[in-house]
Amino acid sequence: MSLEEGRISRFQLIMLMVGFIYGTSRIICPAGGAGHDAWIANLIGIMEALLIAWVFIALTNQFKDKTIVEINDLVYGRILGKGISLIFIWYLFHLSALVLTNISRFFATEIYVATPKAVILILFVAVCASTVGRGIEVLARCGVVFMALILLVTISDMFLAIPNMDIKNLLPILDIPVGKLLWAAHGAATYPFAQTVAFTMIFAFVNNHKGRYAPVATAILIGGLGLTLLIVRNSLVLGPMESGYIYPSYMAVQMIDIGDILSRLEVVVAVFFIFTGFLKVSVFLYGTVLGLSQVLNLRSYRPLIIPVGILMIIFALTNVGSSVELFSFAEKEYPIYAMPWELGIPLITLIVAKLRKLPQTGGDKV
Repeated sequence: MSLEEGRISRFQLIMLMVGFIYGTSRIICPAGGAGHDAWIANLIGIMEALLIAWVFIALTNQFKDKTIVEINDLVYGRILGKGISLIFIWYLFHLSALVLTNISRFFATEIYVATPKAVILILFVAVCASTVGRGIEVLARCGVVFMALILLVTISDMFLAIPNMDIKNLLPILDIPVGKLLWAAHGAATYPFAQTVAFTMIFAFVNNHKGRYAPVATAILIGGLGLTLLIVRNSLVLGPMESGYIYPSYMAVQMIDIGDILSRLEVVVAVFFIFTGFLKVSVFLYGTVLGLSQVLNLRSYRPLIIPVGILMIIFALTNVGSSVELFSFAEKEYPIYAMPWELGIPLITLIVAKLRKLPQTGGDKV
């Protein structure tokens, strides 16, 4: 019997992936190292991410009803396959802890300054764990509802910020060294777009296995263009001050003040940050516990949810010493750190599967 009996539609997959891409990126926009040219770097990063996505989609299309953990068993054999799967599961676990670290630091510094980070994380992970325990269908429905609201609010605060915008803040265009621009673009590709490799634990439960690349590319484009608009808005509103803020999107919305009636809208941003962060952590938690259950040949993934959630909280509280260290890792080390998982493992597995002519029945085309 399958560990997951639920099934989701292609539309639900797209909305869940868009929410996942927004994640913490709605507050901490990617490609920040490119300054006011970050929007250009982000667009280049989207194109790189589409190429990376083609690789892991081609792999899962070869084994249309299997998660990447099950694929590894078939391609490498049970022993080596489980070892590679554990390495991949570590990546999901580590990313979830990093996202939780971002969330706890944001709320501890901007909203609940007197609340211990541990309390924030316990409450947050408890909600994620409850949702994951109810299966992929419930998580996907949350993605649809939340993203409908988030996209509406994003469009609204873009228009409300127009009085504070100055087009001169985007000039001069492309005054950044090419190498720095491409590095920022690669950083945007690895965070957050190529992190959608986590959905190799979910694609098997989409009720239509044909043409997976189209919904994935659609989600990356929607999420990527949405983030690009946020980056442009932040630059237009904040100008040179943007680089001095840890959370530029939060600060840009904080400056909205329409006739002393519409103000303090950053609270709304914080609320919807909870929604997108919830979707991202839940996807990582789901992939981690489902993957571990498949590696250990368990009959259900649900008994692992609470223990793994507790470990994520502990790791989130201890893995980074300061916000400066966290953002330094995200900008300098993570674009290299992420490549073995986002591209390396899927690409090598795809090549080995092709050489071994697996599966015997063939797969769908990308």
